[in-house]
Amino acid sequence: MNTFKHTLLFSLITISCSSFATSNRIAEQFKALDRNDDGLLTRSESAKDPALWSRFKNYDTDKDNRLSLAEFSVYLNQ
Repeated sequence: MNTFKHTLLFSLITISCSSFATSNRIAEQFKALDRNDDGLLTRSESAKDPALWSRFKNYDTDKDNRLSLAEFSVYLNQ
């Protein structure tokens, strides 16, 4: 393989690994806040993170008063 292909392959592997690590970190933080282990965060569970607690309604896009992992991911990625 030429140098360009090696560089491209290395870059794609690096991006893939960092993306997985980020996803894993987000899931771990979510699980740490999810005290009742139901897969959703309530406003009271979010109180451990004052920034999340104060903007909880902004991230609750489906307005069910709970944050899913996807909604929580939006918070962490901003």
